[in-house]
Amino acid sequence: MYDSGIHYNNGRPGQDEQFIDRVSHFQDQLKNGNASIKIQNTKMADSGNYSCFFPHLQRQTSYIELVVEPILKNRSGEIPGASPEPYIKINNAANGVLLQCEVRGAFLKPKVEWQDSAGNILPAEEPPVLKGGGRYYVTLKTTVTKTGHYRCVATQEDISHQIYSEIYVVFNEPVWL
Repeated sequence: MYDSGIHYNNGRPGQDEQFIDRVSHFQDQLKNGNASIKIQNTKMADSGNYSCFFPHLQRQTSYIELVVEPILKNRSGEIPGASPEPYIKINNAANGVLLQCEVRGAFLKPKVEWQDSAGNILPAEEPPVLKGGGRYYVTLKTTVTKTGHYRCVATQEDISHQIYSEIYVVFNEPVWL
């Protein structure tokens, strides 16, 4: 709310507590008709519909939808409890190669999945999740039958953390004489 120089950060009461010290406007741009605001340190809870109402301009109202999505990235060194890099084991199986991914000791429960080089999620059995000492241990297995790059991805959306390990599997082609 801005009215003739008085705004929420300058003596005007009523600002929602979740926005205190996070919202500002471009005061030098108001004379040009720019009533934009800037929200700092956005959170997913900030997502929603916002409106801008100009009571002195024929009751003109503008609307905008704000969508805040997490940026998933490796946060191992910056957030305690972030999942460590997955450990991959490879074994021969009757119908291909068995890939086993182990995520050891995450403080927050990770979602673990296998992906092919195109990012498609591979079918896998429901992983056993063990919890000990306040940490999670997850083992996920899948069987592959084609040469390619495969990635085990551990994601903790609550802290926007994602980390992966990758392996290249080669199947020998038969040689015809």
